[in-house]
Amino acid sequence: MSLLSIVAIIFAFSVLVLIHELGHYLAARWMGVRVEKFSIGFPPTLFSKKIGDTEFCFSAIPLGGYVKMAGFIDESMDTKVTGAEDEYSSKPVWKRIVIITAGVVMNILLAMGIYTFLKYSVGETLTPTTTVAVTNQSGIAEKIGFIDGDKVLKINGHEVSSWEDIKLDFFENMENGVDFQVLRNDKVISLHYNKEWLSEKNGEYLDLRPLSSSRIGEVNADMPAGMLGLKEGDLITELNGIHIDNWDEMSEIIRANPGKEVDIKWQNGGGTFSGTITPQPINVTDKDGKESSYGIIGVRNFTIHKPVSFFKALKTGIAEPYNIIMLNIKGLKWWISGVKSADETIGGPVMIAKLAGEAAELGWVTYLSLIAALSSVLAFFNILPIPALDGGHLSFLLVEAVMGRPLSVKKRLLIQQVGMAILLTFIVFVLYIDLNRMFF
Repeated sequence: MSLLSIVAIIFAFSVLVLIHELGHYLAARWMGVRVEKFSIGFPPTLFSKKIGDTEFCFSAIPLGGYVKMAGFIDESMDTKVTGAEDEYSSKPVWKRIVIITAGVVMNILLAMGIYTFLKYSVGETLTPTTTVAVTNQSGIAEKIGFIDGDKVLKINGHEVSSWEDIKLDFFENMENGVDFQVLRNDKVISLHYNKEWLSEKNGEYLDLRPLSSSRIGEVNADMPAGMLGLKEGDLITELNGIHIDNWDEMSEIIRANPGKEVDIKWQNGGGTFSGTITPQPINVTDKDGKESSYGIIGVRNFTIHKPVSFFKALKTGIAEPYNIIMLNIKGLKWWISGVKSADETIGGPVMIAKLAGEAAELGWVTYLSLIAALSSVLAFFNILPIPALDGGHLSFLLVEAVMGRPLSVKKRLLIQQVGMAILLTFIVFVLYIDLNRMFF
């Protein structure tokens, strides 16, 4: 694992915990509750400083954190309640609800802010093709009946115009079955995904990829394509005298000719141009030590990039955390109902760390998107009515509001102890799933 990945993992966990606990801290101070300790990470403590009544700590294990409020009976089993005015337990129910839910609210706001920023600053990118290729000859796409070169026209009667439309429409409809209207060899045919297939291994993956045209997108000026004069939007029509219909055909010839001159023809603005291009060799060594090389010319697939207004970006920013949470609810429902196994639906800190490292390597947009998604997931799981989580404390408060009095300290401690046992058991189970997925 690279240093960048390690830093990215620690930073992601620290930001999520800091924002969550900051919500509790600020709400507690706002409601007049004394905060005794604010810790990022779990002991041992690496650094601490007391400011006013609060000891601020940075601890060694960056997998969580906590805010210790005076008069708060929590998973630490601290029962020291004196009835002082600045204690949590002395505040009315509504103020305690504000304090307990503030961490979740802050995580949702963080996710909304990141998604809004990314949508507004980066814009919207679409892959303008609905022609597809099968990526797994024994997967769901093959079972449905797809073959390379099929052009998807409609999904459940809804017209699709981009690869993104196909992915979204399939995922939204797969629990109820999906009808595809496909153009194949100038003939329109119907294909169907049976909802029963969802329970199969990887049944939620369509095993398709976009089969783009040979129109090029971003061009690296310092690579062979840029030095030849190719520009974004150019359509490559011929290589070494072979007519090119799609990106795969173009890529196959370029990769097969590292360091060799290739005759090329392309179209730009109605004109046709020709020349020679020498793919730059990329040398690789496989796991057996065998060396080989392939060629590249420094171009990407053609995509359509659209700027997005602030209000549209804000709309997306508000909607995306909701979509992430609904996705997690769907995954939990699949697991509990037995539709999917735990290793297909559950991921813990090991998997999150792996994703954070990979996202950092892919660039800041992917990395920030992952932090926003994780912040949404953290909010969702924290609000579940499980003792020791925010949702568990909220449940106590709602019971108190209905009964007109709180549960006894003895009952709350017992419930907390049972909740901690359940939570720790679940954490061990999730770690087992993570490690089993990683190594086996």
